[in-house]
Amino acid sequence: MPRYDFNHVERMAKKYIDDGNFSDAIKIYLFVSDGDASLDGGYLAERLGICYEQLGDLHAAKYWYGRAVEENPAVRLEAAQAYERLSNVGIDHLL
Repeated sequence: MPRYDFNHVERMAKKYIDDGNFSDAIKIYLFVSDGDASLDGGYLAERLGICYEQLGDLHAAKYWYGRAVEENPAVRLEAAQAYERLSNVGIDHLL
């Protein structure tokens, strides 16, 4: 597998987000997080949460925000706020 310059990859993902193309940004973030148990200190998980929330997939967003907080609670304050904001997202309506 080729090695990628993380800075270039991150710039491209941010460009996709700025353009409203959250699906392609997700593909990039999932690709670079594959095999990274810490998700780069929660950064990648937080970015995934942002993308999924923008797509309206609140269950996935809540999951990724939660992972970001687990990995780095002292730094991922925005993810913690987002996780709290989505605290009412559950599965009761499915049961």
